[in-house]
Amino acid sequence: MSILPLGTIVNMHPLGPQGVGRTIHQSLIAISFLVGACWMLGPWPSRRWAISFVMWADLSFAVSAWSYAGPMMRLAPVLYMSMIGVFAAFLLGWRVLAAHCIFALSALGSITLWNVHTGAATFLDQFLYNAPAFTTVVVLPIFIQAVIEGAKRSIRATVSAANRDPLTGLLNRRGMQAMFELALRRRPEPATVVVMVADVDRFKELNDAYGHEAGDRTLQAIADMLFVNTRDDDIAARIGGDEFMVVTFVDDLDGIAAINERIRNAPMGADAPDASLSIGIAWSSTNAEDFDFESLTRKADFKLYEAKRARTPLGSKLQHTATDDGSSSYRLATPM
Repeated sequence: MSILPLGTIVNMHPLGPQGVGRTIHQSLIAISFLVGACWMLGPWPSRRWAISFVMWADLSFAVSAWSYAGPMMRLAPVLYMSMIGVFAAFLLGWRVLAAHCIFALSALGSITLWNVHTGAATFLDQFLYNAPAFTTVVVLPIFIQAVIEGAKRSIRATVSAANRDPLTGLLNRRGMQAMFELALRRRPEPATVVVMVADVDRFKELNDAYGHEAGDRTLQAIADMLFVNTRDDDIAARIGGDEFMVVTFVDDLDGIAAINERIRNAPMGADAPDASLSIGIAWSSTNAEDFDFESLTRKADFKLYEAKRARTPLGSKLQHTATDDGSSSYRLATPM
């Protein structure tokens, strides 16, 4: 809206817009006032509308510049494009900013070349105007964008470190909770949430017998197995010690059986060929009145300990014990 008083003053300047150019300039001033009023009084615009605003503002400043009667005066409106560049840098990202900078640089360059072509001014005459225009319209927004992108990367790295287990690369308990809440918000339709909790059998004995390095290799092997055998929208996490959790959304009971089979039959890999897991599973519909994720995880924990207590001696191959109530246990033949 500040363009209204500035543009009105320019209209009265002898080197400002004349004839048809003045009419165009006045129309752009009126439209800018209406746009400013809508921006201030209406809701915050969507990204699409914000990009449209940048395109309109850049084009308006360029048209205004060419409407000025004084050749050197034409460089002045280009300076106002710096505000649009800062807006794009802060809110719209580097792609929109790059398009803005290319357009602004084209406007500045075309005016400069036209003035030279018509003999109105030399390159050196225009340098005192072009240098600050280039700095504020192009360099400054790019610098701001670089600082913002660096800050974003730093924040993302910090958030990722806070939400991930450094040993396995899986989400930790905090990250798992955050991802579940995000996934739940993104699902418009009710679904069945399946929580699978697993821990490593005789993990303490493994650490005592072979050292923590062997234990770490086992945990990493299990994490690799989960990375390979979970879908993109599944949530896999190490929630503490030797305990892991997988959370998934399914549409029916067949989906529960599928995730159970996929995880329990997955090979552990060369680093932990003899590792075995005990697994507890619980599920509930998000449409249920008493649905609560914390209660569901506690139920899966209870099923896990039921499975460990019900574990039977093993034969020479992978054996699995499962009950209709969701408890599940599997082990490889060679004990750790």
